[in-house]
Amino acid sequence: MASSGSLPSLARQCRDRLNDGRGRIESRFRAGLPSVQTATALTDLYDDVIEKIWQDSLERASSSVKASQLSQLSLVAHGGYGRRDLSPYSDADLMLLTTRRSAAAAAQVASTFVRDITDAGIDCGFSVRTPRECCTLAWADAKIYTSLTESRLCFGNEQTYDRYFDRFRAGARRRRNYLNHQSLMARREERQKWGETNYLLRPNVKRSRGGLRDIQLVRWLGFATHGATSLEQLNKLNALSDEDYGTLRRAHAFMLRLRHELHFRTKRAQDVLDRPTQLDIAEDWGYQGRSGVLPVEDFMQDYFEHTRGVRYVAAYFHDDTRIRSRAAGAVESVMSRRIDEDIRMGPTHIWVKSNTLERFAQSLPDVLRLIQLANHHSRRIAHPTWQAIRKSMQDREATPPDQPAVDAFMELLKDPGRLASLLRRLHELRILDQLIPAMGRCRGLLQFNAYHKYTVDAHCIRAVEAATDFIDAENSMGRRYRRLKDKALLHLALLIHDLGKGYEEDHSEVGRRIAGDVADLFHLSADDKDTLQWLIHKHLLVNEVAFRHDLNDPEVVHKFAAEVGSISRLELLLIHTVADLQAVGPDVLNDWKMGLIEDLYLRARRYFETGNLPGENEADLDSKIEQVKESLAEKKLDPSLIEFAKDMPLSLLRQHSTDDLIHEMYQVGEWLTQNPGCYCAGAVDPAASAVRYTIVLRQGERRVGVFARITAAFSACGLSIMRANVETVGEDLLWDQFWVNDPELKQRQPESRIEEVCRVVTKALDDPDSVMPTPRRVWQTQGSKEPSSVLLLPTKVLFDNDTFDHQTILSMFTYDRPSLLSDISGTLSQLDVVIQFAKIDTHLDQIADVFYVTNLDGSPITDSDRQETIRNALVDAVRKPVP
Repeated sequence: MASSGSLPSLARQCRDRLNDGRGRIESRFRAGLPSVQTATALTDLYDDVIEKIWQDSLERASSSVKASQLSQLSLVAHGGYGRRDLSPYSDADLMLLTTRRSAAAAAQVASTFVRDITDAGIDCGFSVRTPRECCTLAWADAKIYTSLTESRLCFGNEQTYDRYFDRFRAGARRRRNYLNHQSLMARREERQKWGETNYLLRPNVKRSRGGLRDIQLVRWLGFATHGATSLEQLNKLNALSDEDYGTLRRAHAFMLRLRHELHFRTKRAQDVLDRPTQLDIAEDWGYQGRSGVLPVEDFMQDYFEHTRGVRYVAAYFHDDTRIRSRAAGAVESVMSRRIDEDIRMGPTHIWVKSNTLERFAQSLPDVLRLIQLANHHSRRIAHPTWQAIRKSMQDREATPPDQPAVDAFMELLKDPGRLASLLRRLHELRILDQLIPAMGRCRGLLQFNAYHKYTVDAHCIRAVEAATDFIDAENSMGRRYRRLKDKALLHLALLIHDLGKGYEEDHSEVGRRIAGDVADLFHLSADDKDTLQWLIHKHLLVNEVAFRHDLNDPEVVHKFAAEVGSISRLELLLIHTVADLQAVGPDVLNDWKMGLIEDLYLRARRYFETGNLPGENEADLDSKIEQVKESLAEKKLDPSLIEFAKDMPLSLLRQHSTDDLIHEMYQVGEWLTQNPGCYCAGAVDPAASAVRYTIVLRQGERRVGVFARITAAFSACGLSIMRANVETVGEDLLWDQFWVNDPELKQRQPESRIEEVCRVVTKALDDPDSVMPTPRRVWQTQGSKEPSSVLLLPTKVLFDNDTFDHQTILSMFTYDRPSLLSDISGTLSQLDVVIQFAKIDTHLDQIADVFYVTNLDGSPITDSDRQETIRNALVDAVRKPVP
């Protein structure tokens, strides 16, 4: 028996052995050791260290426990350690298996074993159980069951282990339906927690959808259904086809290599693939990228291709393990009807008769016709039929579609039904690649920024899904969608609208050419081809106009209407725009943006119907203005202020109800009558999840600097500006509105916090010669902000002098940071640039700010040298370090 003094020495020896072993294995890994062999080497290293601790624990217990009792014990590895699938810093799940008679011996061994293995540096999940306890706990807890399916005897009594595992495997086979369901539910819950892979910008290579855990899911389902967890065994049992076996093996090798890489880099158990690491690994693994595609996007495209394959194989394998009751099958068959000589349809499913299934599955037109029928009648395609189609399409040589296939596909696109889910199936089978060749290039293509949360192909199908969801929407979008007589063209446009991405050229230009190729391939009419190309080419037009321009300006609406040309195209474009935005990701399309889109639509439609532009012959607005003036007159407000009502910008008139507008104008009027300084008021805006501040002041001689001082004041208060509208009422009155995010509002009473902010704003504006407010220093925890290495898009500063003769549109696109708007506006002020109108839009890490600007004398900024000076100064302001 080892003395107590030798215990620290053993722990140190084991810890050193573990660290040295990891170092040697890392060197071999860097030299090209395959990922599976790396995992095996790491498992052997763990086994070696654990055996020494195990033997020492047995020896220490032998003085007080009978050798016959110790000989009945078994040390069992399970989970990843059990299947010999470790990464460098993986934990080790261990179970001390005991009989009832050796329970006391097990307790004594466990007390020293757990302490020593922890001291040695292995994160260990440990339990002591009898075979009966193992099974009882496994049937009640899916987490325990799934881990025990991959048990391996490390050391100890082989008979004890065999009795346990034989009993466990037999019990699992008897309960296979229940256990498979529980395993699937546990995996689904974990996936929801960690997110869908094709959505996440920072996937978890183990737990996200399509990751290593879904390969394990196949093993778990295979254990209960076939008694085996090894993918190779499942393949030999014909439970896993050669194609699916190959897909899982390749994905496992790729993702295991990636997991090893993450562990070795961080020297800890790290499974999250964040964006800086994506960049580093893409470079280290030798990804070169290609024209229009960054190396990191190339790397992630490979990653998503593997996770997609795993996802599909796991889904089909699960369907194979499901046992449908004979009664349900009989009801489906008895109540079915014949669609044609090959197809039958029941209450819930549609299928192809078994005697013609092999021939049917090889015909692309027939397969597309079946899918179209399933969509039209809202039926699911029976699993045996899907499996036959899947196998046939995997073996089918890719060829251009013939006319019957094209006709069947266009028929499919007409019905909303289950269109999106069926398109995903077609994409999985690579049928979409054959119908639309450009789809193959975008398969799994990631745009490396925080705005686009889905791969290009996934986003396009989600856009179709967003549109088809309008069929049941009880709102204006739903009514517009239902009015479309032929929805196929819209669905086709959404399906291909972003396939021009991944090229150096603007994706809308490339997309227009792709749309032309698709139209020719599908033999669309000349009119439909023109509409399809126009819709793809202009699919960002509504966003550009609604979010970046003054919709009260007649020239803006007139130019937009001229681009669109008709009400029918306007409605197509609007539905396309909204579906596209909804498909980008959660919270991209908020109430504010939807309001701007609707505003633009109504103004353009009114122009098409009446020929009137904003402000022309709008009886409702004229009536509102008169009501406001009469009410303010009754309140005996200064007549000069009452006259401001007729000069109110349309945005302010439309934004408020008559009563709210009267109240706000009265408040402003009273303030300006009694105070020489600015008016500032705030209110919580629940619809925007923000605080809206209204700031009004007489401009006087100050032509520049007001906007800069307001943004600096907000920044000094720790506010983040989400959006802003800057307007001028009459010749002299500035009327600005800001929607801000205020982190302190949750800890403060809104009224007192708003008063505090307004004091800072009024102090900054009422004394224009005072020192500019200093931005508040923002303390950020590690990981709360991504490093600059992932900010790959260049800052853009654009000048537009074509839209207006009297002012310049300055657009700025860059990554957001604290106090950025304050620095931008301060820079413009220093350069004597007058801001006449502004629209500020921030989403996640990016901003798109638009300013209508002039020189001090009111002229547009047309001089190229002055533009370059402004551009360089703004770029420098963006690069300014955060205090």
